[in-house]
Amino acid sequence: MNTSLTNRQNEILKASINIIHFDGIQGFTIKNLSNKIGFTEAAIYRHFKSKNEILCSVLDSFIIKLENFVTSLNEKEISSFDKIKLIYDRLSIIFSEKPAYVSIIFAEEIFKNNKSLSKKVSKILKINNDIFKTIIEKGQKNHEITKNIESQELTLITMGAFRLMVKNWKMCDFSFNLKNKSKKLFSSIKMLLEIK
Repeated sequence: MNTSLTNRQNEILKASINIIHFDGIQGFTIKNLSNKIGFTEAAIYRHFKSKNEILCSVLDSFIIKLENFVTSLNEKEISSFDKIKLIYDRLSIIFSEKPAYVSIIFAEEIFKNNKSLSKKVSKILKINNDIFKTIIEKGQKNHEITKNIESQELTLITMGAFRLMVKNWKMCDFSFNLKNKSKKLFSSIKMLLEIK
């Protein structure tokens, strides 16, 4: 969890993620959270001002993980395809370990009228878009990835296919192995992108 938060705040976030996973974003209320962790609602409000602030903290913890991963990825001297594979692998591991992240990150419609949450989800999308686009452009420059399609369209295909796979996983109640499906998807994306 987030090291800048207190142990109690991290405990609240962990319980919140579990509630979202099992009861969905709509089932996440301060009352349900209070019952789950055995704190009074007033005790929760001493650590977080609102449900919104808890959700923002959950998204912030994901953003920190994502930014740290992107930094380490940028330092690696490996092929563009290896970088794309690492992203697919890492995200599928994170989502498999904490499926509730999917309910929060992919809740664009639910959060559209909530500026603070919408802004954080947009930031996650931008980080993902930027890293995929950078990798693809470098791959095109290094003659690994086709130049027959513009980098932005290839970014949309590469990122969009992964997002759709994760959404399908959620809609199927997480019934298939996301890591295995991710590996198969990567193989297909590689066939589409590599220079023939």
